[in-house]
Amino acid sequence: MPIPSGLTWSLRKFWQCRDVFIQSGGADQFVKAGKFRIQRLYRFLHDSGNQVEWRRIICNSRARPKSTFIVWLAVQNRLATKDRLLGWNLSIQSSCGLCQMHDETLCHLFFECSYAKQIWTAVLQELGIARGCLSWQEELSWVAKKSRSNRLSHIKCSVAFIETVYAVWIQSCLEINWSLFQL
Repeated sequence: MPIPSGLTWSLRKFWQCRDVFIQSGGADQFVKAGKFRIQRLYRFLHDSGNQVEWRRIICNSRARPKSTFIVWLAVQNRLATKDRLLGWNLSIQSSCGLCQMHDETLCHLFFECSYAKQIWTAVLQELGIARGCLSWQEELSWVAKKSRSNRLSHIKCSVAFIETVYAVWIQSCLEINWSLFQL
């Protein structure tokens, strides 16, 4: 049956959703204790995708929003590192602006670069953690585990990681801008 004319906007939307109820086997499964539960409909409609391990780093962050945003881009490999910029056919040098020894990739910048490694090692020492610097994925996994906890020491680790990634990223951007200025 076609949607009747003269319905309000909200009723038209409900009418259009009748196919969802037909596919689900009726609206009864969304009713609990005689009341329609929108949460049940949402769960039916929402594709339950894989949860990423880093979600709590971002969602539970007590770091500055701009730092958290940069980490969010980094964990999705969306930062405009030089290897990505070269993929966009920009005319730039591929070498890391911080150490000048290797090509700049996300994994190199965080924390294979000698400059970033030195900073992260000093931050770890300041936190009282006696270990060396790991790879980007290993550090990310380590912080993801820490970010699940409400212990103050774990919160400090998470914030320190986010702010360190931001600081290294900003320094890397400054090096790119400085090299463009010198051209």
